[in-house]
Formats: sequence, structure tokens, C-alpha cells
Amino acid sequence: MKIYAVKIVDINEDKLLYLCSSIDLEKNKRIVKFIDKKDKIRTLIGDILVRIIIANELNINNECIIFDKNQYGKPYLKNYPKFHFNISHSGDFVVCAIDKNPIGIDIEKIKYIEYRDIAKRYFTMNESKYIIEKDLSAQLTRFYEIWTLKESYIKCIGQGLSIPLKSFSINMDKYKNIESIEDYENNRYFLKLLELDLNYKIAVCSLNKEILDNIDIIDQSDLINKYLKYNLD
Repeated sequence: MKIYAVKIVDINEDKLLYLCSSIDLEKNKRIVKFIDKKDKIRTLIGDILVRIIIANELNINNECIIFDKNQYGKPYLKNYPKFHFNISHSGDFVVCAIDKNPIGIDIEKIKYIEYRDIAKRYFTMNESKYIIEKDLSAQLTRFYEIWTLKESYIKCIGQGLSIPLKSFSINMDKYKNIESIEDYENNRYFLKLLELDLNYKIAVCSLNKEILDNIDIIDQSDLINKYLKYNLD
């Protein structure tokens, strides 16, 4: 298992257009539709990041990297069933987790939302209790802990929102120990919160009991330069 993060910075329009033209057509069309430039950069960097990781891990050329999606829309690397990856982005960060088994990762920038209404609608009673039993100043942070953990589990399973959010519960003790989740096929999923930035929450879900604490931070400029070099080689 390896976990990576890139802090995004602005890219000038000419370079952005060039980089977008170098990725696959489907992803390029998706990026073009975004109005917010930051959305374009996040999506682009996510694609470049996973391509560089695949090239390094599997020693294959960029043009040989072919993605497909399962019936629920989760992307996977075609012809490499033992390589699993998952990407998430929010605010100024793009994160990616890889493993030999299915894996899910979610990052969310902490910003004020009507978290009580969302929790009432989508969270279990135990999850809601975990949030509101804390002082008001800490409740929003706890909400994002539960939210990212639930998202990471759903992304690991790879069945999207066909899994109702209230159909499983994230249970944590006061020491932040998180109970594993067993699905209907008796697979046991392990979850963990990671630290990257005080204004963000990151959660990872894996079939591996040992989830790494370490996040490999990659500089965006270095990532782009390496990607351009791969394309020229």
C-alpha cells in the first residue's frame, strides 16, 4: 500500500490546454466542461498522478495505460487485476492510494455546512451521537471524520451509492480506534483517518489491516515535468 498527495497550484492556460490534450479523450472532454479552473487542475493532476504511479510501479509506458470502469463507475487499470487505485480531491489537494487489494480514499476540506441535517438524513444513530456528544466547536470536525470514513468504505467496495449510507455504521471510541466493517460476503474492511493538513480530513479503507500513516507528498511541478518526460521518451 502507498498513499500520495499533491498540493495543487495554478497552471497557465497554454500549459493547461497542452496537458489536457495529452490525456485520454474521455477525461479531456470531462475537464473541458468544468467552469472553475481549479476543478480542471484537480482532475488533470489526479489523472497525471495515477499515470506516473502506474508507470513507476508497473514499468509500463503511458500509451499502454488503459482505464476502464466497473458497472458502478469505479475506474480500474485494464489488464492488471492485482493493481488497485483510488483518487480523491478537495480544495488544494489531490490524493491517491494504491494497493494489491481494493482500496478507497477520501479527502474533504473542512468548511461549514448544515452538518446536523446531513447527519440526520444519511448517518446512523451511533454516528450522529459521536458527532453531537462533543462540544459544538468540535462537531463539524467529527462530522467530516464520519463522512470521509463512510466515503472511503463505499469507494473501496466499488459499488457507489448503490450502498445506502445508513446501511453501515462507522464506530469509533474516544481514542479514535475505528471498528472494522464486515460485508455480506464476509470480507472485513479496515478504516483509518490520516493527517495531512489541519483544514482537511482524509480517510482510507482497505482489506489490509495495516494501513500506513505515511503520505508521500509530491510537488506538482515535479510531477508535471516527470509526466512530460515520459511522454517525450
